[in-house]
Amino acid sequence: MISGTKLREIRHLRNMTQKEVASLSGLTPAAIRNYELGNRSPSKEQLDKIALALNCNPSAITDYSNFTIYDVIQVILDFESDFGFIPCTQSEVPKLKSSDKSFNNFLKDWDEMRLKKYNYEVSEEELFKWMISYNPRNDKDEI
Repeated sequence: MISGTKLREIRHLRNMTQKEVASLSGLTPAAIRNYELGNRSPSKEQLDKIALALNCNPSAITDYSNFTIYDVIQVILDFESDFGFIPCTQSEVPKLKSSDKSFNNFLKDWDEMRLKKYNYEVSEEELFKWMISYNPRNDKDEI
């Protein structure tokens, strides 16, 4: 399900009108308006087209508001073997490791951006832009 609020936020962040998003995604302005208002939800194919038009990951405009910590835990458990998730509790701070290079690169990138935000090197808006547009890079060493 799409998050109308996230869709509107990202559209505004990109300085785009509903008409522009519609045109780039091959949908109608009325459809975009209804998605933003929460009156309708796009198909997976339409969601992908909207995300492409907004230059964001489809997950960035997906509504996860009803997820609980238990849902997130179950997702990690469900994908443990697919992504090689490994709990690491030997230090004071529990950590999640992975045998997947892309996931480990994401963790490095995310940590770097959070530190930049903490050190006032990037603004809240710049961090948000990074989060919605995150594109995994494969040029880093594994953890």
